Amino acid sequence: MNDTNGPLIQTGDVPVTLLRVEAGYTNYKGEVYDKNGVFINFPRELGSKQRANIDPASVKRQFKQKRVGCVVQERRNYSYYHWTYETLPKLIYLSKNKKELGVDKLYFHFGRIGHPYQREALRRLGFNRWQILDAKKIESLKAKEIVVVRLNESRLKPSFQLCQTIKSAFVQQPVQRPYRKIYLTRDHVKTGRKLINEFELRDLLVSYGFQTIVADNLTVAAQARLFNESEYIVSPHGAALANIAFCEPGTKVLELFNQADRSIWSPLYSTIAQACNLELVPVAPAHTKEISASNHRSNFYADLNAIKRVFAHWRL
Repeated sequence: MNDTNGPLIQTGDVPVTLLRVEAGYTNYKGEVYDKNGVFINFPRELGSKQRANIDPASVKRQFKQKRVGCVVQERRNYSYYHWTYETLPKLIYLSKNKKELGVDKLYFHFGRIGHPYQREALRRLGFNRWQILDAKKIESLKAKEIVVVRLNESRLKPSFQLCQTIKSAFVQQPVQRPYRKIYLTRDHVKTGRKLINEFELRDLLVSYGFQTIVADNLTVAAQARLFNESEYIVSPHGAALANIAFCEPGTKVLELFNQADRSIWSPLYSTIAQACNLELVPVAPAHTKEISASNHRSNFYADLNAIKRVFAHWRL
């Protein structure tokens, strides 16, 4: 089967476009070629712009009897957010359609495959380590069939359907009534955006019954369960908030920003919250002289009075 038109496949979980190329080629950039080495224009949101053909003689590996799933993370970095909302849905689709597609290997095109959350997701979805091909080690390959999955929505504006797909991979039995109050600290991270008045904030949150959590110390399954059980969440803006996809509708989220200019705040989690029927309240930093020199990685003071006002609105 050689379908270069990429028909829309509705899986019941998330809509994707599927490209299947018989006796095809692919390379470390995630570009796909037919059996003659001719480039196939299968555009992705941030796909490579290269349009040159490939020399079949230069291909490094050949899997004549294998069907290889080509998995591309468009933002080629190590972000937990981009993995969760961009790559994980593609893996879920491939996992649920293994029998139909007959995929034997997965060829990854991004950063470094090996983070604990990546390995955990692959195991959970039934992919063994010997099925994984790392594009950093194998620059190009040929297979009996190349299978490419494209997500038909932006990772920057995920839909309710996409969030439910992500949630279903880790939360089989949602909690009937969320009850936890959690604070996601960034005090341990090296990339900034820490709270200068961290201890004062923790003391305040303890008085309201919040538990401090280091999300990085938990498996994805544990994070999914924790967020699914949480009724109230407080966190500085950061990747840990990607887990709000696991929350139940009605969960309340307070997101702390480190810049006073609201026009430059990231709308990512507000968008997800809206899609998932959560209530997210963004809170500006306390007004201090450090604000004028801040950037998206600057440490900052949490506005404790503003947080109290939000809690009063929530009747905590």
